[in-house]
Amino acid sequence: MSRGEKDFLAGFEKAAVLTQQILAAPPAYTTGADYVANVAHLHADSEDLRSRGLAVGCLSALGRD
Repeated sequence: MSRGEKDFLAGFEKAAVLTQQILAAPPAYTTGADYVANVAHLHADSEDLRSRGLAVGCLSALGRD
C-alpha cells in the first residue's frame, strides 16, 4: 500500500471517530450532521490526501456522495 493510500485511509478513520463523537454529543450551536458536513466541505478541496480522506469519510457517514 502506498503512502498516499495510507494517508487517505487515516483521514477516513479520523472521520469515523469524529462522526461518532459529534453525533453522540453534538455542539449546542448546530446539529451533528451539519457540523460533520461543514468539516467535509472545509477539507474537500485539500491537496492533502489525509484531509481528502476525512472529507470523504464525513460525507460517507452522512450517506452523501
